[in-house]
This record gives sequence, structure tokens and C-alpha cells, in this order.
Amino acid sequence: ETAPAALAARLRAVAGTGYWLQLDVDILDPGVMPAVDSPDPGGLGADELSGLLRELAPHSIGVSITVFDPDLDPDGRYARLLTELLVGPLAAVGSALGR
Repeated sequence: ETAPAALAARLRAVAGTGYWLQLDVDILDPGVMPAVDSPDPGGLGADELSGLLRELAPHSIGVSITVFDPDLDPDGRYARLLTELLVGPLAAVGSALGR
């Protein structure tokens, strides 16, 4: 079992299914995503977050994405990175729930 799968299994054991995902973008390491108001070194890498979302999204009913600051991304490169990172995993929202 991968680290994201193991963590997702532990989270689902507490939350069950049909939960809401709240993604604060500052969970990502500032080296990956500096376009946040309160960067915190030691955050997740892009692959770690993507793997975790792939495991959690199918059992969720929706998602909110917060803390991204477009003022800190004048050329839009981090918005594009975030979009690329999230579109695939979040396409599965609700799929395990028959939605």
C-alpha cells in the first residue's frame, strides 16, 4: 500500500464516506506552491498531494480549494500548476458513491 493510500484509508476510517474535502493550497511546500499568504516549509510535494487526492476524491461529495493568492502569481504559472495538479484527481469526486 502506498503512503497516500495508507493515509487515505486512515482518514476514511474516521470520516466514513460522503465527506467534503477542504484543500488549503498552503499544504504544499513553498518550493512547489509559493503563491499562498502563509507558506509553511515542509509541506507536501505535488505528487504526494495528487496521490492523496486520488485516494480521497472518489469517496467525497465535493471539494473547496482555498488559500491560493493570485496576487503572488502575476504570470499565472502557479495557477496552471495547481490546475494541472488537481483536475485529474478531482475528476473522480463522488465516483465511489455512485454520483
